[in-house]
Amino acid sequence: MSFHIIYHEKFGKDIKKLKLSYIQLSRLKRKIEQIALNPYPKEYGGLGESLKGNLNGLLKFKFDKNYRVVYQLVKENDLMKVIIIGLRKDNQVYNDAEKRL
Repeated sequence: MSFHIIYHEKFGKDIKKLKLSYIQLSRLKRKIEQIALNPYPKEYGGLGESLKGNLNGLLKFKFDKNYRVVYQLVKENDLMKVIIIGLRKDNQVYNDAEKRL
């Protein structure tokens, strides 16, 4: 069973800011759909990676080598809320994710 995917209202702005190509956008969409099939943390047999500290309870996955996608599970409603995509090179993606909670 797949989780229903919803996106944070600012996710579209994240995409525009990163200037992803059409091919990258297609691959990102497929990757999000793949993760939604089993979005749980790897320690529970899922495809996500648990975050710690102020982002405890959130998960992430890697997209290409340079990007991170942070998401949240709402298990009661089988929702996977995609919060942000950002560059890996600094921790800004995680700081911005915290602000969106």
